[in-house]
Amino acid sequence: MVAYDFKEEKMILSHFKPKVPQPQTAADYVKKNLEVLAKEIHPMDQIELHKQTGEMVYATLADKAMLAHELKESLKNTNTQLDLERMSSSTKDNRIKTLEEIIVDLGHDPKDPKGVKALMKKKEDDIAASENN
Repeated sequence: MVAYDFKEEKMILSHFKPKVPQPQTAADYVKKNLEVLAKEIHPMDQIELHKQTGEMVYATLADKAMLAHELKESLKNTNTQLDLERMSSSTKDNRIKTLEEIIVDLGHDPKDPKGVKALMKKKEDDIAASENN
């Protein structure tokens, strides 16, 4: 890891070496610092360091922005799907209410031809409506 201290005009290089085979926390590392005064670093090397640091920061920001965009689109798709499910559920509720009204209006006798014909017509209408969607 490299950092530039503008106040003291020096570059600090930090190296982290693991103490254990599979480090889990910061305490599992040994940190060694190397400090170099800015006046001892060639200006072209300073420019290259700043360029690489800027590219790393930009790449990180771009990755986070892309992830945020993907999450936003996923949420939008989920909301659309939820709205479609609500509409479907509402449609089914309306069909059930209509069938209940037919049964109440025409009676509960399954042998009644008027009631059976009305229910069959409603069923055919529902099938035709679902095929058109």
